[in-house]
Formats: sequence, C-alpha cells, structure tokens
Amino acid sequence: MNESIGEKVSTLKSMLDSDERIIALNKLDKEMSNNEEVMKLSYALDVASSKYSDMLSIYSEDSKEVKETRLALVAAKENLYSHPLVKQYLKEYKKVRELYAEIDYILFSDFAVKLCPKE
Repeated sequence: MNESIGEKVSTLKSMLDSDERIIALNKLDKEMSNNEEVMKLSYALDVASSKYSDMLSIYSEDSKEVKETRLALVAAKENLYSHPLVKQYLKEYKKVRELYAEIDYILFSDFAVKLCPKE
C-alpha cells in the first residue's frame, strides 16, 4: 500500500491504454475520421442540425418549416448512424462507456451524495 496515488493512476491509465475495448474504439475512431462517406454523412447531420436550430429561432415549434427541418434532421441522423462503420463504433463505444461507468462506481460510489435517503 506504499504506492502513491500518482503511481496508481499511472498504472490505471496504462491498463486502460492496453484494454482491447479501448484499442478497438480508437481504431474505429481513426477509420471513421478517414472515411469520406462517414465524413459526408456527418457534415450533412451538422448542416441539418444547424438549419433546424435556425428554424426554431425564427418559427414556432409546430410550424411547417420547423417540422420539415426536424424530419430532415432525423433522416440525416439515421443515415449517419446506419453506416456500418458508425454502427460498429457505437457498439464499441457502449462497451467502453460501461467500463468507465464501472470504474467510476468502484472509485467514487463511497463518496456519492445521498440526495434522497430512505428513512
């Protein structure tokens, strides 16, 4: 137990860097960043999101213009998320998110504030 907190954190970081889930996620991230089709779909989603935001600032939420841009936004998101590379990335991302949630629980659950204690 003489190991300092810094050494323990460094060990944890090394373990995470060599974890197969994180390695797979990083590999997919790099592949997506270099995939022209994914980049186009991502850009289309950004444009649709921006347009939707613009329409919300001009028109009421139940207006025809907002409804149309919302549908375009949903379609752009579906197009991006249905790409095989993005689907695989999201699958791997879920595994890494679960890993981080488990680490968070192990490290900090004793410090969690009990907002609504059962008495």
